[in-house]
Amino acid sequence: MVALPSRQSAWRRSGWLPTPFNRCILVSVPDRLDYARLEPLLASMRRERLSFLFIPGNSAARRDLIEQFGEAAIVDPPWNNRLSSLIFLLTSRVRLVIGIDGLNPLPHSLVKEAYKLGIGIAVTAASLQEIGADTLNFVDLWLPHAVAVAQALRARGISRDKIIEALPIPVPHPLAIERLNFLMGRRPPARSLLQTLIAERLDSPIGRTALGMRARRVETLAELNERLGHPQTILCLGNGPSCEDPALARHEFDCLFRVNHRWLERGRHCRPQMVFTGQKRTLFTVRSKPIFAFQTRLAEAHLVTHQIFNPLCRPMRFVTLERLGVLGELDCDGVRPTNGATMLATAVALNPARLIIAGIDLFADPAGAYPGDDKTENDYVVAHERSIEIAFILKTLQSYGGELIILGGPLATKWAAMRREPSAN
Repeated sequence: MVALPSRQSAWRRSGWLPTPFNRCILVSVPDRLDYARLEPLLASMRRERLSFLFIPGNSAARRDLIEQFGEAAIVDPPWNNRLSSLIFLLTSRVRLVIGIDGLNPLPHSLVKEAYKLGIGIAVTAASLQEIGADTLNFVDLWLPHAVAVAQALRARGISRDKIIEALPIPVPHPLAIERLNFLMGRRPPARSLLQTLIAERLDSPIGRTALGMRARRVETLAELNERLGHPQTILCLGNGPSCEDPALARHEFDCLFRVNHRWLERGRHCRPQMVFTGQKRTLFTVRSKPIFAFQTRLAEAHLVTHQIFNPLCRPMRFVTLERLGVLGELDCDGVRPTNGATMLATAVALNPARLIIAGIDLFADPAGAYPGDDKTENDYVVAHERSIEIAFILKTLQSYGGELIILGGPLATKWAAMRREPSAN
């Protein structure tokens, strides 16, 4: 392997990585023989729009991993300080950390910052010899290889709900895959003191007044309707290929809803009244002062904390859909609907006379995931599940009584098929 130039090496060790195309699982591999024990589990988790990054513990492990996955998948650990660790976690798009018999060779600061950010941490354990007391506090899920290891973990104070006992090899336990997918898809828990403080202030009238200079919340559906000007025709644009359907030019609307910020680079329909997001980057990228919509209280605390203390973000007005009750009893902290689906739920709750939908293509359009993008896999990311998403959207639209126009074949086909069913009538 050719050594990196010293400047580039220092840049990487300070945390700056080439941003991966997909969300990632970060795997620490202490020794060349360790990966073989973990490979069946990782093989069961492979899917589109999910990549793996590996931090090897020695040169032999590095050589083997490069041979199997390519040099781009092998990264050096950042320096053991808070800033380098934060930059590494942000640029690498890590959503889950997996360690073998502990979290070596990961720097302690990296593990600590991942925990504080709510990134899931899992450890497979054949023994407890290399697992220190400080590691125990950061691990969300233990996957012991033997009952004796599970018993030893419980003896050290680990609760049963964090242990999946006797992980079978070579076939991983289905519950292990389910729990790991949950860790990747969940809303980051509020673990920083600052985020906890902001969450408390958001639940207090006095606290909301104090925060209002930077972030002001719309409290009710009636208030939202008023601030939007009581729209009679809402255009809901997702980011799928049909969001650029030429037929949109034939439809007038008085209120535009959009999702995240990908559409800005396309330069079409760039003045939305509402933007539905769970991404921090959207808050400082969208500059047209829409009302931002967050799904849950947990997302609210996470995003408002970021917005208040990020100087790149403008003062904002926002609404939290969980507080409005438009998502029903749906659990949005594990596998959850997309922002596009909750956009439709909000539009239906506002009950305009006419609702136009485009760009909600269910990652099933032959043209691809997004217009002008031939690289992104045409599939949902791990936080979303196709059958849950489609069922949620169809149930939402079924409750709407106004004029409905759907552009985009996949959703229009699903909607027409459901309406033909006798139960739908």
